[in-house]
Amino acid sequence: MDSVTGNFQGESALNPLAQQALLAAFESGWADPKKIGENPSRAANLKNSAIESISHRLGVAPDQIEVSGEVGLGYFLSIAGFLDPAKTLHFGAGDRSGVIATVRSHHGATSEIPLGSDGRLDFKGTEIAENSILSFQLANGETGAINSLPTDLPSGTLVTVDATASGARMPLPAKWDSAVFDSRSWAGPSGLAIVAIGNAAHWKNPLPHISSTRRTYGTYSLPLLLASAVALENFKPDDLALAGFNQKIRSAIKAAIPNAIIAGDLAKSLPHLLSVIFPNTNGEEVLRTLAARGFAVDSGSACTAMNLQPSHVLTAMGLPTDGNIRITLHPESDEREITALISALLDAVGSQQQR
Repeated sequence: MDSVTGNFQGESALNPLAQQALLAAFESGWADPKKIGENPSRAANLKNSAIESISHRLGVAPDQIEVSGEVGLGYFLSIAGFLDPAKTLHFGAGDRSGVIATVRSHHGATSEIPLGSDGRLDFKGTEIAENSILSFQLANGETGAINSLPTDLPSGTLVTVDATASGARMPLPAKWDSAVFDSRSWAGPSGLAIVAIGNAAHWKNPLPHISSTRRTYGTYSLPLLLASAVALENFKPDDLALAGFNQKIRSAIKAAIPNAIIAGDLAKSLPHLLSVIFPNTNGEEVLRTLAARGFAVDSGSACTAMNLQPSHVLTAMGLPTDGNIRITLHPESDEREITALISALLDAVGSQQQR
Protein backbone atom coordinates (compact mmCIF):
# COMPACT_ATOMS: atom_id res chain seq x y z
CA MET A 1 0.00 0.00 0.00
CA ASP A 2 1.36 3.44 -0.96
CA SER A 3 2.37 5.70 1.90
CA VAL A 4 0.67 9.09 1.73
CA THR A 5 3.12 11.85 2.62
CA GLY A 6 0.83 14.64 1.47
CA ASN A 7 -2.97 14.70 1.37
CA PHE A 8 -4.25 17.15 -1.24
CA GLN A 9 -7.60 15.48 -1.85
CA GLY A 10 -10.96 17.05 -1.03
CA GLU A 11 -11.33 14.82 2.01
CA SER A 12 -9.41 15.84 5.10
CA ALA A 13 -8.60 13.97 8.27
CA LEU A 14 -11.02 14.55 11.12
CA ASN A 15 -9.90 17.36 13.42
CA PRO A 16 -7.97 15.66 16.29
CA LEU A 17 -10.05 17.37 18.97
CA ALA A 18 -13.22 16.38 17.12
CA GLN A 19 -11.93 12.82 17.00
CA GLN A 20 -11.55 12.83 20.79
CA ALA A 21 -15.02 14.34 21.14
CA LEU A 22 -16.46 11.68 18.85
CA LEU A 23 -15.10 8.87 20.98
CA ALA A 24 -16.39 10.51 24.13
CA ALA A 25 -19.75 11.17 22.50
CA PHE A 26 -20.31 7.49 21.87
CA GLU A 27 -20.22 7.11 25.64
CA SER A 28 -22.53 10.00 26.54
CA GLY A 29 -24.42 10.82 23.32
CA TRP A 30 -25.97 7.48 22.51
CA ALA A 31 -29.41 8.06 24.05
CA ASP A 32 -32.42 9.40 22.13
CA PRO A 33 -32.80 13.08 23.13
CA LYS A 34 -36.57 12.90 22.51
CA LYS A 35 -37.19 10.33 25.26
CA ILE A 36 -37.61 10.79 29.00
CA GLY A 37 -34.89 9.85 31.47
CA GLU A 38 -31.48 10.85 32.75
CA ASN A 39 -29.48 9.70 29.72
CA PRO A 40 -31.89 11.17 27.13
CA SER A 41 -31.86 14.46 29.07
CA ARG A 42 -28.07 14.52 29.00
CA ALA A 43 -28.12 13.74 25.29
CA ALA A 44 -30.66 16.54 24.67
CA ASN A 45 -28.44 19.03 26.48
CA LEU A 46 -25.44 17.96 24.41
CA LYS A 47 -27.47 18.27 21.21
CA ASN A 48 -28.75 21.76 22.08
CA SER A 49 -25.26 22.96 23.02
CA ALA A 50 -23.84 21.63 19.75
CA ILE A 51 -26.54 23.32 17.67
CA GLU A 52 -26.06 26.63 19.50
CA SER A 53 -22.32 26.46 18.91
CA ILE A 54 -22.72 25.63 15.23
CA SER A 55 -25.39 28.26 14.66
CA HIS A 56 -23.24 30.97 16.26
CA ARG A 57 -20.27 30.20 14.01
CA LEU A 58 -22.34 29.90 10.83
CA GLY A 59 -24.25 33.12 11.51
CA VAL A 60 -27.73 31.61 11.74
CA ALA A 61 -30.23 31.21 14.57
CA PRO A 62 -30.42 27.89 16.47
CA ASP A 63 -34.12 27.50 15.64
CA GLN A 64 -33.32 27.82 11.91
CA ILE A 65 -31.15 24.70 11.94
CA GLU A 66 -32.16 21.21 10.82
CA VAL A 67 -29.60 18.41 10.88
CA SER A 68 -29.43 15.65 8.28
CA GLY A 69 -27.27 12.55 8.06
CA GLU A 70 -26.87 12.97 4.30
CA VAL A 71 -25.62 16.03 2.44
CA GLY A 72 -27.58 15.03 -0.67
CA LEU A 73 -30.77 15.12 1.37
CA GLY A 74 -29.71 18.54 2.64
CA TYR A 75 -29.69 19.88 -0.93
CA PHE A 76 -33.17 18.48 -1.47
CA LEU A 77 -34.60 19.88 1.76
CA SER A 78 -33.17 23.34 1.22
CA ILE A 79 -34.55 23.66 -2.33
CA ALA A 80 -37.59 21.40 -2.58
CA GLY A 81 -39.20 23.01 0.45
CA PHE A 82 -39.84 26.08 -1.72
CA LEU A 83 -40.75 24.39 -5.00
CA ASP A 84 -44.03 25.26 -6.64
CA PRO A 85 -44.98 24.54 -10.29
CA ALA A 86 -45.81 28.24 -10.66
CA LYS A 87 -42.26 29.27 -9.74
CA THR A 88 -39.27 29.29 -12.09
CA LEU A 89 -36.24 27.57 -10.58
CA HIS A 90 -32.92 29.14 -11.58
CA PHE A 91 -29.74 27.12 -11.00
CA GLY A 92 -26.07 27.36 -11.87
CA ALA A 93 -24.27 25.36 -14.55
CA GLY A 94 -21.64 24.46 -11.96
CA ASP A 95 -24.04 23.27 -9.26
CA ARG A 96 -23.49 20.01 -7.38
CA SER A 97 -25.09 16.83 -8.70
CA GLY A 98 -27.43 16.76 -5.67
CA VAL A 99 -28.76 20.18 -6.65
CA ILE A 100 -29.13 19.17 -10.30
CA ALA A 101 -31.11 16.09 -9.24
CA THR A 102 -33.50 18.30 -7.27
CA VAL A 103 -33.82 20.67 -10.23
CA ARG A 104 -34.89 17.75 -12.40
CA SER A 105 -37.70 16.94 -9.97
CA HIS A 106 -39.23 20.42 -10.36
CA HIS A 107 -42.56 20.42 -12.20
CA GLY A 108 -42.30 24.08 -13.16
CA ALA A 109 -39.97 26.02 -15.45
CA THR A 110 -36.20 25.87 -14.94
CA SER A 111 -33.43 28.14 -16.14
CA GLU A 112 -29.69 27.39 -16.12
CA ILE A 113 -27.33 30.26 -15.30
CA PRO A 114 -24.08 29.90 -17.29
CA LEU A 115 -20.56 30.22 -15.92
CA GLY A 116 -18.13 32.86 -17.05
CA SER A 117 -14.56 32.08 -18.06
CA ASP A 118 -13.49 32.65 -14.45
CA GLY A 119 -15.92 30.00 -13.19
CA ARG A 120 -18.32 32.47 -11.58
CA LEU A 121 -22.04 32.64 -12.24
CA ASP A 122 -22.79 34.94 -15.18
CA PHE A 123 -26.14 36.58 -14.53
CA LYS A 124 -25.94 39.01 -17.45
CA GLY A 125 -28.14 36.99 -19.80
CA THR A 126 -30.51 35.70 -17.12
CA GLU A 127 -33.72 37.50 -16.25
CA ILE A 128 -34.94 36.56 -12.79
CA ALA A 129 -38.56 37.58 -12.43
CA GLU A 130 -40.65 37.92 -9.30
CA ASN A 131 -41.92 34.68 -7.79
CA SER A 132 -38.72 32.79 -8.71
CA ILE A 133 -36.34 30.51 -6.83
CA LEU A 134 -32.58 30.88 -7.18
CA SER A 135 -30.31 27.97 -6.31
CA PHE A 136 -27.15 29.91 -5.49
CA GLN A 137 -23.72 28.31 -5.04
CA LEU A 138 -21.70 30.55 -2.73
CA ALA A 139 -18.43 29.02 -3.92
CA ASN A 140 -17.63 26.22 -6.34
CA GLY A 141 -16.17 23.05 -4.87
CA GLU A 142 -13.81 22.43 -7.81
CA THR A 143 -12.40 25.80 -8.84
CA GLY A 144 -13.16 27.67 -5.61
CA ALA A 145 -14.78 30.47 -7.65
CA ILE A 146 -16.77 32.75 -5.32
CA ASN A 147 -20.16 34.00 -6.50
CA SER A 148 -22.08 37.16 -5.67
CA LEU A 149 -25.81 37.73 -5.87
CA PRO A 150 -26.91 40.21 -8.53
CA THR A 151 -27.70 43.64 -7.13
CA ASP A 152 -30.98 43.85 -9.07
CA LEU A 153 -32.41 40.60 -7.69
CA PRO A 154 -36.20 40.96 -7.28
CA SER A 155 -37.12 41.26 -3.62
CA GLY A 156 -39.55 38.34 -3.84
CA THR A 157 -36.93 35.88 -5.09
CA LEU A 158 -36.34 32.90 -2.81
CA VAL A 159 -32.60 32.21 -2.50
CA THR A 160 -31.35 28.75 -1.52
CA VAL A 161 -27.62 28.77 -0.80
CA ASP A 162 -25.18 25.91 -1.34
CA ALA A 163 -22.47 26.65 1.25
CA THR A 164 -21.02 23.13 1.26
CA ALA A 165 -17.69 24.25 -0.22
CA SER A 166 -17.35 27.58 1.58
CA GLY A 167 -18.49 26.27 4.96
CA ALA A 168 -17.47 28.62 7.76
CA ARG A 169 -14.96 30.46 5.59
CA MET A 170 -17.57 32.87 4.22
CA PRO A 171 -20.72 34.42 5.64
CA LEU A 172 -24.05 33.80 3.96
CA PRO A 173 -25.19 36.56 1.60
CA ALA A 174 -27.43 39.29 3.00
CA LYS A 175 -30.37 37.71 1.17
CA TRP A 176 -30.93 34.00 1.84
CA ASP A 177 -33.96 31.83 2.54
CA SER A 178 -32.30 28.47 3.08
CA ALA A 179 -28.74 27.16 3.14
CA VAL A 180 -26.96 23.83 3.35
CA PHE A 181 -23.53 23.18 4.87
CA ASP A 182 -21.28 20.11 4.85
CA SER A 183 -19.49 19.27 8.10
CA ARG A 184 -16.45 18.14 6.10
CA SER A 185 -15.76 21.73 5.00
CA TRP A 186 -14.48 22.53 8.51
CA ALA A 187 -12.67 19.19 9.06
CA GLY A 188 -15.72 17.69 10.73
CA PRO A 189 -17.01 14.17 10.16
CA SER A 190 -18.67 13.02 6.96
CA GLY A 191 -22.30 11.99 7.02
CA LEU A 192 -23.62 15.24 8.49
CA ALA A 193 -25.33 18.18 6.79
CA ILE A 194 -26.52 21.38 8.44
CA VAL A 195 -29.61 22.84 6.79
CA ALA A 196 -30.63 26.36 7.75
CA ILE A 197 -34.20 27.43 6.99
CA GLY A 198 -34.34 31.20 7.16
CA ASN A 199 -37.76 31.66 5.58
CA ALA A 200 -39.98 29.22 7.46
CA ALA A 201 -43.14 31.02 6.30
CA HIS A 202 -42.58 29.92 2.69
CA TRP A 203 -40.80 26.61 3.33
CA LYS A 204 -42.82 23.40 3.45
CA ASN A 205 -41.43 19.99 4.30
CA PRO A 206 -41.11 18.22 0.92
CA LEU A 207 -40.98 14.79 2.56
CA PRO A 208 -43.96 12.82 3.93
CA HIS A 209 -44.89 14.15 7.36
CA ILE A 210 -44.49 11.76 10.25
CA SER A 211 -45.03 14.18 13.13
CA SER A 212 -46.74 17.52 13.66
CA THR A 213 -43.98 18.55 16.08
CA ARG A 214 -41.01 17.89 13.78
CA ARG A 215 -40.11 19.95 10.73
CA THR A 216 -37.99 17.22 9.10
CA TYR A 217 -37.07 13.62 9.82
CA GLY A 218 -33.92 14.77 11.60
CA THR A 219 -32.26 11.36 11.28
CA TYR A 220 -28.57 11.68 12.08
CA SER A 221 -25.90 10.51 14.51
CA LEU A 222 -25.74 12.65 17.64
CA PRO A 223 -22.04 11.79 18.20
CA LEU A 224 -21.31 13.06 14.68
CA LEU A 225 -23.13 16.30 15.49
CA LEU A 226 -21.10 16.75 18.68
CA ALA A 227 -17.85 16.05 16.85
CA SER A 228 -18.85 18.47 14.09
CA ALA A 229 -19.46 21.24 16.63
CA VAL A 230 -16.03 20.68 18.19
CA ALA A 231 -14.38 20.67 14.75
CA LEU A 232 -16.08 23.95 13.85
CA GLU A 233 -15.08 25.53 17.17
CA ASN A 234 -11.46 24.68 16.40
CA PHE A 235 -11.49 25.43 12.66
CA LYS A 236 -9.05 28.32 12.24
CA PRO A 237 -7.31 27.91 8.87
CA ASP A 238 -4.64 30.41 7.91
CA ASP A 239 -6.24 31.33 4.60
CA LEU A 240 -3.55 33.93 3.90
CA ALA A 241 -0.87 31.24 4.07
CA LEU A 242 -3.00 28.84 2.02
CA ALA A 243 -3.47 31.50 -0.66
CA GLY A 244 0.30 31.92 -0.72
CA PHE A 245 0.78 28.17 -1.21
CA ASN A 246 -1.90 28.18 -3.90
CA GLN A 247 -0.14 31.00 -5.76
CA LYS A 248 3.21 29.21 -5.44
CA ILE A 249 1.75 26.11 -7.11
CA ARG A 250 0.12 28.20 -9.85
CA SER A 251 3.32 30.12 -10.59
CA ALA A 252 5.45 26.98 -10.70
CA ILE A 253 3.02 25.27 -13.07
CA LYS A 254 2.82 28.23 -15.45
CA ALA A 255 6.60 28.65 -15.47
CA ALA A 256 7.34 24.98 -16.19
CA ILE A 257 4.30 24.06 -18.32
CA PRO A 258 3.14 27.16 -20.24
CA ASN A 259 0.26 25.34 -21.95
CA ALA A 260 -1.30 24.37 -18.60
CA ILE A 261 -4.73 25.91 -17.98
CA ILE A 262 -5.57 27.02 -14.46
CA ALA A 263 -9.31 27.27 -13.90
CA GLY A 264 -10.45 30.49 -12.27
CA ASP A 265 -8.80 33.48 -10.68
CA LEU A 266 -7.27 33.03 -7.21
CA ALA A 267 -8.24 36.57 -6.22
CA LYS A 268 -11.91 35.64 -6.73
CA SER A 269 -11.74 32.13 -5.30
CA LEU A 270 -11.45 30.19 -2.07
CA PRO A 271 -7.75 30.07 -1.13
CA HIS A 272 -7.47 26.32 -0.65
CA LEU A 273 -8.82 25.01 -3.98
CA LEU A 274 -7.02 24.65 -7.29
CA SER A 275 -8.08 22.99 -10.55
CA VAL A 276 -5.59 22.61 -13.41
CA ILE A 277 -5.81 21.14 -16.91
CA PHE A 278 -2.62 19.72 -18.43
CA PRO A 279 -3.06 19.26 -22.20
CA ASN A 280 -1.84 15.99 -23.73
CA THR A 281 -2.02 14.15 -20.42
CA ASN A 282 -4.36 11.70 -18.76
CA GLY A 283 -5.55 12.94 -15.39
CA GLU A 284 -5.95 9.44 -14.00
CA GLU A 285 -2.39 8.52 -14.94
CA VAL A 286 -1.04 11.67 -13.32
CA LEU A 287 -3.08 10.85 -10.22
CA ARG A 288 -1.63 7.32 -10.07
CA THR A 289 1.94 8.55 -10.59
CA LEU A 290 1.56 11.03 -7.74
CA ALA A 291 -0.01 8.35 -5.55
CA ALA A 292 3.04 6.16 -6.10
CA ARG A 293 5.16 9.01 -4.73
CA GLY A 294 2.89 9.47 -1.72
CA PHE A 295 0.72 12.38 -2.86
CA ALA A 296 -3.06 12.11 -2.93
CA VAL A 297 -4.85 14.50 -5.32
CA ASP A 298 -8.16 14.39 -7.19
CA SER A 299 -9.14 14.19 -10.83
CA GLY A 300 -12.44 14.56 -12.66
CA SER A 301 -15.65 16.05 -11.31
CA ALA A 302 -15.85 16.72 -7.58
CA CYS A 303 -19.39 15.34 -7.68
CA THR A 304 -18.54 12.04 -9.38
CA ALA A 305 -14.83 11.67 -8.75
CA MET A 306 -15.28 8.03 -7.72
CA ASN A 307 -15.85 7.28 -11.40
CA LEU A 308 -13.39 9.94 -12.61
CA GLN A 309 -16.16 11.47 -14.70
CA PRO A 310 -15.26 14.60 -16.70
CA SER A 311 -15.93 17.83 -14.85
CA HIS A 312 -19.19 19.50 -15.85
CA VAL A 313 -17.84 22.65 -14.20
CA LEU A 314 -14.89 22.87 -16.59
CA THR A 315 -17.21 22.11 -19.49
CA ALA A 316 -19.49 24.97 -18.43
CA MET A 317 -16.44 27.27 -18.33
CA GLY A 318 -15.60 26.30 -21.92
CA LEU A 319 -12.44 24.44 -20.85
CA PRO A 320 -11.18 20.97 -21.79
CA THR A 321 -11.64 18.23 -19.21
CA ASP A 322 -8.84 15.82 -20.17
CA GLY A 323 -5.77 16.03 -17.98
CA ASN A 324 -7.58 17.68 -15.09
CA ILE A 325 -6.06 17.59 -11.60
CA ARG A 326 -7.70 19.09 -8.52
CA ILE A 327 -5.66 20.06 -5.47
CA THR A 328 -7.10 20.87 -2.05
CA LEU A 329 -4.90 22.57 0.53
CA HIS A 330 -5.62 21.75 4.15
CA PRO A 331 -4.82 23.76 7.31
CA GLU A 332 -1.97 21.37 8.11
CA SER A 333 -0.33 21.83 4.68
CA ASP A 334 3.19 23.22 5.00
CA GLU A 335 5.96 24.65 2.82
CA ARG A 336 7.87 21.36 2.64
CA GLU A 337 4.83 19.42 1.42
CA ILE A 338 3.97 22.08 -1.15
CA THR A 339 7.49 22.10 -2.57
CA ALA A 340 7.56 18.31 -2.76
CA LEU A 341 4.11 18.23 -4.41
CA ILE A 342 5.18 20.74 -7.06
CA SER A 343 8.27 18.69 -7.89
CA ALA A 344 6.31 15.44 -8.14
CA LEU A 345 3.50 17.02 -10.16
CA LEU A 346 5.80 18.67 -12.70
CA ASP A 347 7.73 15.42 -13.11
CA ALA A 348 4.54 13.40 -13.64
CA VAL A 349 3.08 15.82 -16.17
CA GLY A 350 6.37 16.42 -17.97
CA SER A 351 6.91 12.68 -18.35
CA GLN A 352 3.49 12.24 -19.96
CA GLN A 353 3.74 15.23 -22.27
CA GLN A 354 7.13 14.06 -23.59
CA ARG A 355 5.82 10.65 -24.70
